[in-house]
Amino acid sequence: MASALFCIAIDWILSQVAPQVGITVGDQCFTDLAYAEDAVIFLTDEDQAADCFSALSNTAAPFGLRMSWTKTKVQNLGSGLPSSSLTVDGEVAEGVEEFVYLGSKQTSDGYCLPEIMRRIGLASAVMSSLRKVWNNRQLCVDTKIHVYHGLVQSVLLYGSETWTLLASDIKKLEAFHLRCQRQLLCVSSRDHITNKVICKQTKLASLTELIS
Repeated sequence: MASALFCIAIDWILSQVAPQVGITVGDQCFTDLAYAEDAVIFLTDEDQAADCFSALSNTAAPFGLRMSWTKTKVQNLGSGLPSSSLTVDGEVAEGVEEFVYLGSKQTSDGYCLPEIMRRIGLASAVMSSLRKVWNNRQLCVDTKIHVYHGLVQSVLLYGSETWTLLASDIKKLEAFHLRCQRQLLCVSSRDHITNKVICKQTKLASLTELIS
């Protein structure tokens, strides 16, 4: 009940700010995105940001809700100069070119490569932490595949449904995917086993298939 009331309050607060904000894509106008206590507000002009934040803060105050200024960021998407930090009612909203929102890195240029490299790094750390599992020859390949699916691939592909991939991005993802398969099969580059043979043994789909 409490969470439902909170969502109703947030929706109402954002609806009061909505007439002042928004961007148009095609014939659709987007004013905000809300997820639990996190919200994104779209503006066409950075000069609107200070007034928008002030209005949002003042509208939320009667509900006992306060903005977390340390978590509030201003970002310019697409062309133009990077956003500068703003001072709103004595509080600072930091201007950034990239930041992590809901577990994914958002960059001003709109490309997915920074997030993809971040995901590869996170998944690589998981692979390394499970080295004893991959090297355990008493475990069958199917068991290792299940572990890979649940603990590594899930980290690697988190948020991938929102990615806009270039051919170079796909190449990086598939290369990492193959390295992981070699590791869980205990196959090194000195064994001179082709990628085709590796894929046949693991029976894993390519990441391209999974993402699409």
